Order: sequence, then C-alpha cells, then structure tokens
Amino acid sequence: MSTRAERGPYAKSAQRRAVIARAALAVIEEWGHIELTMSQVAAVAGLSERSLFYHFPTRDHVLVAALELSDTLTTDDVGSRDDSQLGDADQVVSVLARLDAQHEWKVRLVVYLSARAQEPEHPAHAYFMTHNAAAIQGFANMLRHRQHRGLAHPDLEPEAVARRFVALWDGLQALWLVSPTFDLADEILASFRQLSGQNVMEAKRAFERAIAES
Repeated sequence: MSTRAERGPYAKSAQRRAVIARAALAVIEEWGHIELTMSQVAAVAGLSERSLFYHFPTRDHVLVAALELSDTLTTDDVGSRDDSQLGDADQVVSVLARLDAQHEWKVRLVVYLSARAQEPEHPAHAYFMTHNAAAIQGFANMLRHRQHRGLAHPDLEPEAVARRFVALWDGLQALWLVSPTFDLADEILASFRQLSGQNVMEAKRAFERAIAES
C-alpha cells in the first residue's frame, strides 16, 4: 500500500517534467535556445515559474531536458523507417547527418551545451557522458559489422575509430555553424567511409576483379 502511495507523486513529477521538456523544445524549435527564457517555457507549459524551477533549477537543466526529448524523437523517427531506408551503416549515418542538417537549432543547442559539459557539475556533463558512450558503441558495432562483410579495413580497432568519428562529427557541426559553405551530411558520410577504410576496401575489390578478369 505504501508503494502505491509513493507512485502518485513520482508519476506526477515525471509528467510535469515531460510537459516542461516539450514546451522547451517547442520554444527552441521556433526561436532557438538563445531566446529561451524560463518565463516563456512556463507560459507554454501552462505552469507557474515556481513549479518550473522546482523541477528544473536552472535554464541549462531545461535545455538538457529539451535535447534529451529531441534525441528520443529522432530515435523514434529513425526506428519508424523501413529496412530499405536503413539497410546499411552508410544509410544510417546519412539519415542521422541529414536530420542534423535539417535542424540547425538542434546543432546549435548541441554545440552550446557540449562546451559546458566539460564542467562535471553542469547538467550537460552527465548527458554527454551517456550520449557519447552510446554513440561510440553504436558506431563501433557498425564498424565490426562492416569488417565482417569486408566493407571496412580488418586491421582497424572499432572503438578507436568510433571515438575519432564522433569527435569529427562534432567538429564538422561546429565548423558548419560558423561557415555553412559545405554539405554537412555529405562531409559526415565521407568521413565515415574514410575512417572505416571503405575507400581502401573498394579499391582492393576493384583491383581483384580486374586481375580476375584479365
């Protein structure tokens, strides 16, 4: 009975936090994170500022919650696509990169929060620790799969390559925001292919075919 009584407040709190995150995300999508204010988020969420600060003590806590919600929506979007759209790592990377390019507001938010995540006490620190670890593991698994299929160089160490790729992706985003003179998605996909040794493996297969046909 006591367990059931405890669930009510926790469930209500989680619901309030979700409402606030959705409100913050709506504000950011419309005006960008720089324009976001706590009073604005409270108004969109239909809550008092006091209630907002109870659940999120600072503006950056709200921004992190909005970013987490955006990640969930992106995961749902990618997961809803059929197999023909996501049949290979190339396609997964391309889809994710193009979603970034289509949502400049999110790229700006990521770059802003990642600069502050270096401070262990900042709310973005825990987010990026988890996010980066998941991204590195995901790309490492993609690379292993490609190595097994002969599409990536067999001598590469997957985790090391994945770390470099995540760092390169972040760097390209920052460059693109300052000078959007290149296609962000194309650059990210080309970088993935180069780091995985795909170009070398394709050249090797072409050479072997030429030898076999001569």
